[in-house]
Amino acid sequence: MKRNTIALPFLATLLMMACSTDPLTEQIEAAAQGYLDAMGDYRINDAAPYATRHTREHTIPAFNFIMAHTSDTAYINSNRPATITIRDTRITSDTSACVYYHKSTPIKEVDDSVIVLLEEGQWLVDVKVNLPNFNAAHDRKRDIPVVDPSKLHRVPVDSVDRSKLPRR
Repeated sequence: MKRNTIALPFLATLLMMACSTDPLTEQIEAAAQGYLDAMGDYRINDAAPYATRHTREHTIPAFNFIMAHTSDTAYINSNRPATITIRDTRITSDTSACVYYHKSTPIKEVDDSVIVLLEEGQWLVDVKVNLPNFNAAHDRKRDIPVVDPSKLHRVPVDSVDRSKLPRR
C-alpha cells in the first residue's frame, strides 16, 4: 500500500508533464492557428499579423487579387466556417517549424501543413505561392501585339483541307 501512495503522485506528475506543451511550441502553434483561422474563413487581411514579411507582401496580396476576381461567392460562403485543428508541430531548426493541421469545412476535409519561421523575434507563418506576374507586360517595356478583331474572318470548317493539318 505504501508503494502505491508514492507511485501515484509520481505518475500524476509525469502525466501532467507529458500533456503540457512547451512555450516555444505554444508560440509556433498560436501563429499557425491565427493565420489558418483567418485564411480558412476567407478573412485574408486578418492573417497578416501572423504572417512573415514575404507572405504579407506577396502571398496575401495575391490571394486578395484572386478573391477580387472570383465571381463564385456562393461557393465561398458555402465553404465557411472552417474548423482548424493542429495535429502536430515539428521544430526543424532554431528558426523554423512545420505545423500539421486538419481543416474541416461544410464542403471538404483537408490535411495539410504550413511552415512557421522565426522572424524579428516572432514566430510567423510563411506561405509562398507561385502565381504569374499579371503586370509583367507593363514591367517589360516591350510592345505586345494586339490583334484587331475587325481584321479577323471566319473560315468555314468544311473549307479546310484536313490532310494538311498536323496530326495529334
